[in-house]
Order: sequence, then structure tokens, then C-alpha cells
Amino acid sequence: MQVEKAVQEILQKDKPERVTLRKVGVMTGLKALLEHKLDKLPLTKTYLQETVESVEIFQDRRIRWAIAVLEQRGEEVKAWKIMQIAGLRNNCLERVEKIISSTFRTQL
Repeated sequence: MQVEKAVQEILQKDKPERVTLRKVGVMTGLKALLEHKLDKLPLTKTYLQETVESVEIFQDRRIRWAIAVLEQRGEEVKAWKIMQIAGLRNNCLERVEKIISSTFRTQL
């Protein structure tokens, strides 16, 4: 299925990109169909509803990616570094710290 392939391509990029209906539509050449006739494609609609990322979910994925980047570089994992690499603003500091603590708590 073209839509599933496009989603997998987005998720496998080196630097995370948000999975959106528009991005999937552009990648598959089905943008107009997905935006205007999605109700006529119930299986595709269900798949996209489960797969398309909210801003918060995407930010969480970018935070985890930034942690992995810092670990690969052998650098100390600090909230400000994560925010810089992930391109997040200061209003995400609490979310970053929460993910840091849950990530390292599960590794112990």
C-alpha cells in the first residue's frame, strides 16, 4: 500500500519528521484524495488515524531521538542539549525532563 510505504519512509529518516496527512499525501501523489475523499477509503482512514502524529507525540519522538544522538556522541544527556538538538522551545522543558527520567529509570 502506497500510504503505508510513505509512512515508513517518513519514520525511517535520519532526522525525525512529523507524520502528517499532508506529507503522506504529497509523498504518494494522493494529497487531494486523502484530504477530500478519505471517508471513501475506510481502511486507509483507520490506518492514518492511528499513524498520523500529534505535535506532542512528534515532540516525544524527537526528544527520544535527541537522547540517542547524544548517547551515540558520548555526550552527557542534559535537557538543554536535547532541546537544542530536537529544535524545541523552552515551554517543552518539563516534557524533556519527564522523558529523560523515564528513559533512564527503565535502563537501570
